[in-house]
Amino acid sequence: MSLKSTYKRLKQKWAVLRLRMAKALLDRSPDVRIAELNPHSITSMLFLRQDGKIGDYIVSSFAFREIKRINPNIRIGVICNHKNQAIFTNNPYIDALHVVKAKSTISYYMTARSLAKQYDIAIELSLVFRPRDLILLNGLKCSYNIGLAKADYKIFNLNINNMQQHYSEIYQQALALCGFHGINTAYNLPIHAESNIAIQSFLAKHHLSNYTVVNFFGASKARRFNNENICHILDKLTHTFPNHPFVLLTYPDVTPLLEEICNEYPTVFIYKNTNTIFDSIEIIRYAQTVITPDTAIIHIASGLNKDIIGLYHDHQQNLTNWHPRTKQAHLIFFKNNINEITPNQICTALQQVFDTATR
Repeated sequence: MSLKSTYKRLKQKWAVLRLRMAKALLDRSPDVRIAELNPHSITSMLFLRQDGKIGDYIVSSFAFREIKRINPNIRIGVICNHKNQAIFTNNPYIDALHVVKAKSTISYYMTARSLAKQYDIAIELSLVFRPRDLILLNGLKCSYNIGLAKADYKIFNLNINNMQQHYSEIYQQALALCGFHGINTAYNLPIHAESNIAIQSFLAKHHLSNYTVVNFFGASKARRFNNENICHILDKLTHTFPNHPFVLLTYPDVTPLLEEICNEYPTVFIYKNTNTIFDSIEIIRYAQTVITPDTAIIHIASGLNKDIIGLYHDHQQNLTNWHPRTKQAHLIFFKNNINEITPNQICTALQQVFDTATR
């Protein structure tokens, strides 16, 4: 066994031990102060989104809107971190944001202390539950804590057992546990005025319409194309579809690389001033098709009713929880690393999208 593998195993064992210790010290049943949960007995709800994931926001975005639709007097709070703070800031249905420092146990503890007993219900639906998350939940002292697959925790007095469903359905079920029914689960995608104006100007400048968005990067290393394969894929796409425009999604760290690559292809474009997820949302808003391995981008495209070519790790649980909520999706799978996907596979899928659109 390699040194790297040994270190990884020891790290995993230490994580399990730390969680057991935290559970022994902090896993206590809440002090229930609400006799019956319904939209009119609840005064406040808190969503724990401290993991920073934007995709989770997209699939649960309907929840904030629907809570306010049924009872506009309920105070909605969100605990987030700096990575996903911006997308929550522009949501008109959220009353308060509480920002924690990512991976900081002290920040989690101090935030919990400052919010203790201020919310009736905490909704914590992450699959990975760490000691710092338990510290946060314990300190909040909500009457009800809703969890996912947390039946072995006392602190979660409401639990969703079924993990074999899309995350939007999981959030719908969480609301149902609180008495909210007749929920519209359509995503609530933000419109950022400044980004919208900038992207429309970019599209007009390059005379772009009916274009395909291509994103080469997912959250993990295994879901990021290397430079060589980016060029191979663009070679194949531009050769197979010589008159079709492509717009690459980017972020500041990779923009110089993608900008240099784009210079080699007259039908490939990039909005080099991309700084936030709002810029990507607006690029997708006016696109025809989206190719991406990133589930946040997939859910944005799904919410905007776009044709999707999703590049997924061949993992059934991940697909069950995070598949596109649309019939307009073509999925390509890889086993270990996204660079296993060939340019031919992507071009074949895109041709199928075009063929379907012309029928």
